[in-house]
Amino acid sequence: MKGLIVWLRHGALVIEWLLGVIWYLMTFWIPRKKADPVADVYNAILHPGGIYLFGRVMALRVMSAPKPEDGKWVNFKRMASNWFTLDFPHARVEITMGDRVITVRSNKEGYFEVQDACKGPIESVEVHLPQHGYRAEVPLVGSKEQTPMVIISDVDDTLMETGSISMGKMLETTLFGNSLTRELVPGMPELISELYQGGRYPVFYVTSSPWNLANFLKRIFRRAQLPAGGLFMTNWGLTPEQWLTPSHDVHKRASIDEVASWFQGASFILFGDDSQRDPEIYANALKSYGSERVKAILIRSVSGELRANEVREDFKQLSKEHGGFAHVVKDSEEMRAHLQSRDLL
Repeated sequence: MKGLIVWLRHGALVIEWLLGVIWYLMTFWIPRKKADPVADVYNAILHPGGIYLFGRVMALRVMSAPKPEDGKWVNFKRMASNWFTLDFPHARVEITMGDRVITVRSNKEGYFEVQDACKGPIESVEVHLPQHGYRAEVPLVGSKEQTPMVIISDVDDTLMETGSISMGKMLETTLFGNSLTRELVPGMPELISELYQGGRYPVFYVTSSPWNLANFLKRIFRRAQLPAGGLFMTNWGLTPEQWLTPSHDVHKRASIDEVASWFQGASFILFGDDSQRDPEIYANALKSYGSERVKAILIRSVSGELRANEVREDFKQLSKEHGGFAHVVKDSEEMRAHLQSRDLL
């Protein structure tokens, strides 16, 4: 039953994705030269090894601001519009870092990516589309210094309620809600902010949702006053390597490994839930990196006692064999208590 609900949630997003595909085909008849492109930067991360930048060149979209009283049809149209993007493939993108300019081109879907070993002190970069006159300054998040700890958190059902235990509520939330009506898990924004310590410990958010929803998520995070941090999402599509959505396990583990490579001296606190495979993914990360680096795994129970007890037994064995600190909890207060017991908060 639980697997069916998760599948249906993805199915709801697939409906919106299909609308986006139809729109994408229509864009071949829309002259791009008449559209005003922007460089929508999803990640601008500063780390000890340099800078990571990821974004998309796409036509400027002007959408009405959401209101709590918006009806379901208005919310559905706004949510579906996240997929109606007019991308600019092979666009020239210039990134100014201090006194250096790096030039890249967007790929066939408009995405661009930069990994650079920037050495000097820097707080922001400038992104410029010279062929279109667009220019914007983008602040960096993260830390150039080797920080002692990094926070990595899942999003759905860990920070943000999706209603996954109720099929009707899940579909209503996914298709007919907006950034003002989405509910945050009580106490989690405050807990993450407290761990963040004003930027001392960088925060990274990982979700299998597609990049089309990045700005939607960021609006929710700002409303909840969650710390600005790196964001790991997925690129949906039909390729020889994947059917629509990439593997949840592969994506989440690759995200952890990426952050671990950036902050090689840091330990980790991993937040997740038991609706999918966060416990298994995090347990494997602990086995790979050891309990000295993975300081705590905290899993919110949302799938009932049967699943919670299964994870507890797995975590007991994990602790016995690898010395890990991993717990299943019912709410943020239990998470807080566990972190305090280990002097991590």
